[in-house]
Amino acid sequence: MTAILTAKNISKVYGKKGANAYTAIRNLSFTMEKGEFIGIMGPSGSGKTTLLNTIATLDPVTEGEITIGGTSLSTMNEEELSDFRSQQLGFIFQDFNLLENMSVFENIALPLSLRNTAVPKITATVQQVSALLGINDILEKFPTEISGGQKQRTAIARALIHNPALLLADEPTGALDSKNAAILMETLSDLNKKQKVSVLMVTHDPLSASYCSRLLFIKDGKIDKELYAASNREQFYKEILEVLAGSDQRAAAGGAR
Repeated sequence: MTAILTAKNISKVYGKKGANAYTAIRNLSFTMEKGEFIGIMGPSGSGKTTLLNTIATLDPVTEGEITIGGTSLSTMNEEELSDFRSQQLGFIFQDFNLLENMSVFENIALPLSLRNTAVPKITATVQQVSALLGINDILEKFPTEISGGQKQRTAIARALIHNPALLLADEPTGALDSKNAAILMETLSDLNKKQKVSVLMVTHDPLSASYCSRLLFIKDGKIDKELYAASNREQFYKEILEVLAGSDQRAAAGGAR
């Protein structure tokens, strides 16, 4: 297996040293293989969003090193990081982040348009990716004219259009109802299994997490527990609930002291 992502002894401290300093990530390490679907879970304030932001090149680590596709993020300046982000990373957000004055086609094409890709290449690639996600019939519509599930599929298509090395998802089902959330997770799972897309997802939802091949549970800025997918998703879902229940019980016991 080939590592697509390596985080080695990373820490992230906000503020200056002393009483005002806050450590969000503490000496955390893990490796993600190419083609994996990893979920990150943890209570509010555990450091999971900070971890995603450092991997997304949006927030530099204070200590340690993050390597994506063999490239160390610490070796690049701001301009190089911006280019790397646009070429090697794809992003899916909870609130879709679609531009309402652009059609679905234009939203999907945006990453290629910003790179001045030739129009015939853009058209062919948009058609290919939208077919993969089953949204060919809405390409001329605008975000205000489509459902939440279609918006999220559009966002996924935009994230995939430039064939990124790593797809990052931040609570992707947070704005969806249960039906559309399940459809979205089936879509991400299919992309991972059939297209070998590497996916790293932050989620608080155990049902969404059950689609992952591996879960990292973050607590106090460190990996508290790691869980691999069971033989079937229903069993994995039960195991996730047990881990979360155990965490809640430990937190309650700690608070009662």
